[in-house]
Amino acid sequence: MNPFLMLTLSVISETAGDVCMKLSDGFKHKLPAAGIVVFYSLAFVLLSQAFVDIPIGIAYAIWTGAAIALSAIVGHLIWHEGFNVKKVAGIALIIGGVALLRVGAM
Repeated sequence: MNPFLMLTLSVISETAGDVCMKLSDGFKHKLPAAGIVVFYSLAFVLLSQAFVDIPIGIAYAIWTGAAIALSAIVGHLIWHEGFNVKKVAGIALIIGGVALLRVGAM
């Protein structure tokens, strides 16, 4: 499987784990708590497979940056969490930092 596809699926799985964490309400609800274990486990398996072909610094930067951005978007869409110029700027800086790491690795 394409390593960047595995990395993308890992980001999606990690974000799903974040959503389950929010829904578990401090592990009070069993089904979302189980989802945390399943989605984070899948995320780490996929991430470890992506590390085979993508340098660890690049893969981890993409993984964390994309997961932060996606979690912020999901939080805004589902729970109406604030989304303002500062958050957009922060996400843009994360993306810019990941892009610089990628360019530096070439």
